[in-house]
Amino acid sequence: MSGAVVYIAQVRTMDPQRPAASAFAVAGERIVAVGSLDEVRAAVPDAEREVILDGVVLPGLIDAHMHMQRAGLKAIDYLDEADDVERYITAMRESFDDDGPEHPPFADRIAGLVRVQPLLHALGFTGVIDPAVRVEEMRGYQEAHRQGALTMRTLAMPYLEIGSPETPDVDAAIEQLGGTGVSTGFGDDVLRIGPIKVYLDGEALKGEALLEAPWDDSGYHGLQRLSDEDFTRLVAWCSAHGWGVGTHAVGSAAIALVAAVYEAQGAAVLDRRFQFIHAYLEPSDEAIASAARSGAIASLQPSIIWHNGAGLRAKLGDRAETANPVRRWLDAGATVAFGSDGPFFAFDPRHLIWQAVTRHVADEELPLSDAESITVEEGLVAYTTAAAFAALAENERGMIREGRLADWALWSADPAAVPLDELRRLAVRRTDVGGTTVHLQENT
Repeated sequence: MSGAVVYIAQVRTMDPQRPAASAFAVAGERIVAVGSLDEVRAAVPDAEREVILDGVVLPGLIDAHMHMQRAGLKAIDYLDEADDVERYITAMRESFDDDGPEHPPFADRIAGLVRVQPLLHALGFTGVIDPAVRVEEMRGYQEAHRQGALTMRTLAMPYLEIGSPETPDVDAAIEQLGGTGVSTGFGDDVLRIGPIKVYLDGEALKGEALLEAPWDDSGYHGLQRLSDEDFTRLVAWCSAHGWGVGTHAVGSAAIALVAAVYEAQGAAVLDRRFQFIHAYLEPSDEAIASAARSGAIASLQPSIIWHNGAGLRAKLGDRAETANPVRRWLDAGATVAFGSDGPFFAFDPRHLIWQAVTRHVADEELPLSDAESITVEEGLVAYTTAAAFAALAENERGMIREGRLADWALWSADPAAVPLDELRRLAVRRTDVGGTTVHLQENT
C-alpha cells in the first residue's frame, strides 16, 4: 500500500480478538494492518518505510469527562510558554479553587485550546468528552475545528442550565433543543454533538447528593434539582427526538430515579449513549442492575473520590468506604467509562487508574474499602474501548485494529505489566491522532 508506514513495537491493542501484536501499519488516517511483523509486511508489501518504536503502543486514551475548553483558559492563566504537562498538573492542583474566567474573550477560547491540547496529548489522550458545553464553548470548539486547530477528538455535550434566566424550566429546555435542527451524533470524527447534560442532584461535599438514607439524624436526604415529573418528561422528549441524556446523579436516590426513567426509554438509551454522570454515593445493587440493563454508560471519575474521600469519611463515616463502586458497576455488566472532571480535579490517567486499583484518597493513610477496587487492565478498558463507546466512536477508536483511526500513544512500558508503584512514573513518548504526530517527547 503506497505511503504506508510500518511501526514495529510491542502493542497492547485493547482488541479482545487479538490483544497483543508486534507491528502495525498506518496509511493516511487509518490503521491498515495489525499483527506479527511478517503478517504486517505481507499486508503492506510496498510500505514507504519501517519505524522501530522504543516502548509499548496503546490506543489513544479518551477522557470521558473533561472540561477541555476551561482547561485551556486555565492553562493560559497559570502557565508560561515553556511549561510542560508536569508543571500543568501541579498548577491545576495549586489552583484547585479557581474555576477560571467566567466570560473570557472569544479569542482566548481558541488560544486556550491550542495551549492545552499538546499538554493532554503528552498524557496519551487523543479524545475527550466535554460534559457541559454552553453556547459560547460550542462556538469555540466549532471555530477551532474550522481553523484546523482542534487536534483532540471532541464529543461536546450541550448544557442548558434549567432554572437560569435563559432556560427557566424544562419546557424552555425542550423548546431550545427542538429549535437547533440537530441532535446527538451530529458532526464528524473531530467534533461531534453528544447527549445533553442535566443535573438531578448536587455536590456530595456540600451535602447536596440525593440519598435514599438521610445524611444525618436530621432526616435530610439531599437536593433534588428537577422534580420526578419534569425529569421524566425531559428524558422522554429527548428519547423521542434524537437526543441522548447525561444526568448528573451523585446520590443513591438520584441514581435510582435515573435508572428507572432510563430503563423505560428502550433502545434510545443504548443508541444515543445515555449516561449516569458521577453515580458514586451509595447506589443500590438494584439501581446498578437496572442501569446496566438499560445500556446506559456509567461515566465515573476516580479523581473525585481521590479529592473528596477524606471529606466524605468525615460526613458519612463507614458509609463512605464504598464510594465510587466501580467494581459493582463492572460486575453488573455496565459499560464504565473513566473521566476526570478536569482540570478542576486530577486528570492524569496514570494516577487515576492507580487510584481505582488502590482506592487511596488524598490526605488519608488508609484507602477506601478494596471491595470496589479494579485491575489496571480494567482501568485501561475504561479509558479506551469503553470511553470510545461513550463517545459514539466504538467502530473508529479505542483499539489498535485494522480499519480504525490511527490514534495511538507510545508508552515507556506497558501500564498493565509494570509494578503498580511504577505506573504513575511511566512516560508517554509519542502520541498520534489520525496518523499525525501531536506529541513527541524530547530525545525520542
